[in-house]
Amino acid sequence: MITGSFLIEWAIRSSVLIGSGAVLLWLLRVKDPSIRLAACIAVVCGSLAMPLFTAALPKLPVAIPQAPVAARLDRIPQREAFVSRVTTKPAPASGVAAQRIDWSGALAGLYVVVASLLLFRLGMGLLLARRLRLRSRATELTAGGTEVRESPQVASPVTVGLARPVILLPADWREWGPAKLDAVLAHERSHVRRRDPAVQFLSALHRALLWHSPLSWVLHRNVVRLAEDVSDDAAVAVTRDRTSYAEMLLEFMQSGVRVNWHGAAMARYGSADARIHRVLNSTLLSTGVPRGAAALICLLAVPLAYVAAAAMPSRTVRAVSNTSIAAGAMAAVAPEQATASSSRVGHGRSEGALRRYVIVLGDTQSGSWDSSEPASPENLRSRFGNRFAWFRQSGGEYVITDEGVLHEIEQAMEPQKKVNAEQEKVNRLQSAVNELQGKMNGRQNEVNAVQDKVNAQQAVVNAAQATVNRRQDLLNRIHDAGSRESNEAAVKKVEALLKELRATPGASSQEEVNRQQAKVNEEQGRVNELQGKVNAEQGHVNEEQHKVNAEQGKVNVMQARVSAEFNARIQEIFDSAIRRGLTKTGR
Repeated sequence: MITGSFLIEWAIRSSVLIGSGAVLLWLLRVKDPSIRLAACIAVVCGSLAMPLFTAALPKLPVAIPQAPVAARLDRIPQREAFVSRVTTKPAPASGVAAQRIDWSGALAGLYVVVASLLLFRLGMGLLLARRLRLRSRATELTAGGTEVRESPQVASPVTVGLARPVILLPADWREWGPAKLDAVLAHERSHVRRRDPAVQFLSALHRALLWHSPLSWVLHRNVVRLAEDVSDDAAVAVTRDRTSYAEMLLEFMQSGVRVNWHGAAMARYGSADARIHRVLNSTLLSTGVPRGAAALICLLAVPLAYVAAAAMPSRTVRAVSNTSIAAGAMAAVAPEQATASSSRVGHGRSEGALRRYVIVLGDTQSGSWDSSEPASPENLRSRFGNRFAWFRQSGGEYVITDEGVLHEIEQAMEPQKKVNAEQEKVNRLQSAVNELQGKMNGRQNEVNAVQDKVNAQQAVVNAAQATVNRRQDLLNRIHDAGSRESNEAAVKKVEALLKELRATPGASSQEEVNRQQAKVNEEQGRVNELQGKVNAEQGHVNEEQHKVNAEQGKVNVMQARVSAEFNARIQEIFDSAIRRGLTKTGR
C-alpha cells in the first residue's frame, strides 16, 4: 500500500543516492560524457530498485542525536510533562492526529493521479513511436547492422524502439551530402549501441514514479543531454569538421520535433547555445566507457545504494542536566527557526536566473526585455541616462552605472561586434544576389510577354485549323452521300450538307494554315532559346544564393557560440557587481 511516509522516504533515499553520485563524479573530476552517462544510468537503476533494497537488505543503523527537550521530558512524570507543555484540555490532540491521517491519504491520492498522468504520457509516447516506425518506409541504407528507414513525420534523425532500435531519417535525406549523411548515421549508431531509447525509457519511468523529487527531473534531463553529447562526439570523430557539424545541429534543432514520441532524437536537447558551444570548443572526444571505468562505477554504486537503501535512523538520547522544561521547549522550536532562516538566505543570494536585462551604452542598446513592461529601454533611459545596465535577478531589480563595470560589459560585447561585421558582409552579398534576382525576374517577364504573343498566334492558327477540318468533314460526308444509290433521302441529306457548308465561314486552305503554323513554331523556338538563356542565368543566381546561404550558416554558428559566451560572461559581471556592492536598486 502506498503511503505518504513511503513516498517521502523513497524520495529522500533516492535523492541521497543521486546527490552522492554527483559528489563522487565531482571529486573524481570526471569530464568524459560517456562515463558520466554510465554513472547516471547506474543511479537510475539503483533508485528504481530502492524499495526492493529497503525491504530485503539488513538494516544499517545510523545514529541521529535527539533534541535535548525530549530527554528532559522523559525524566519527568508524564502528568507534569502534559501540564507543562499543554495548559488546555487534551481533546484537540486526537483531532490533530486524525487530520494528519487524512492529509497522508490526500497526498497519496495526489501522487497516484500525477504519476498516472505521467505514465499515460510515457505510454502514449511509446505508442506513437511504434506507429511512426510502422508507417515509415525502408531505405537502401544500413548503419552497422541497424535498419535505416525514412518518414515524412520526422524533421530530424531519431532512433526509436526499445528491444530492436531502428534509425528514422527525414524524407529529404537524399538531398544531403555524403559528409552530412555519414555524421548523422554515426550519431544514431552511437544511440543504438548504448540502447539509448530503452535507457531513456527507464529514466522517464523513474521520473514518473518519483515526480515529487526534483532530483529525478534533473537526472532525466542529464541522461538525455549526456546521450546526445556522446553521440555528438561520435559524429565529430567521423567528420572531423566541428563547424559544419555544428551548423547541421543548429539546422536540426531549429526544425524541432514534430510529434511527442518516445525515442532518442537528434534535435532534442536543452540549450542550443550550450550544445553548439560544446561542439565547437570541446577538446575531448568521448570514446566510450572503458572496462576499468565501468568496473569502478559498479564498485562504487553498490555501497552507495546499500547505504541509501538500508540506512535506518536510530535516535540517541543526549543527557540534559538542570534544564527547565521551558528551556527544552525553546530548544525544540530553534531548529524550525534555523531552517526558515536558512531558506531565506538561500533565496536571497545574488546568483540566480537572469530573466530580463537592458544594456544602454550611448546610442546602442541590447538585452532581453518585454516592450509591454514598464522596464523598457525608453523608460529606463529617462531614469538612468545613456550609460547603464539594468537587470532583474532573483526577484530583484538592479541597475549599474559604475564605469568600471560598464567597461567590462563593453569588452564582453566585442565578439558580438565581429559577428555583426560578418553579418553585414553577408547582408551585402545577399543584396547583390537580390539585385541579380531582380534582373532575372525582369528578363523572365520579358520572355513571358513574348510567350503570351506566341500563344495568341497559336490560338489563331488553331481556330483556322478547326475551320478547315470542319469544311473537309462536310465535303467528305457530301461525297459519301452522293456516291450512294440515288433516292429521295440521299438527295435531302446532300442538300442539308451543302447548306451547312455554305454557312461555314470561308477560311484559308490547309496549305495556308500549315504556313501559319510554321511561323508560330519558329517564334516558339526563339522563345525557347530566350527561356534557356534565362534558365542558365537563373542557375548562376542560384549558385550565388547557395554561397550566401553557406556564409549565413557560418555566421549563425558564430552567433550561437558568441551568444552563449556573452550570456555566461554577462551573468558573471552582474553577479560580481552585486557582490562588490556596485549596483543600485532598479525599481
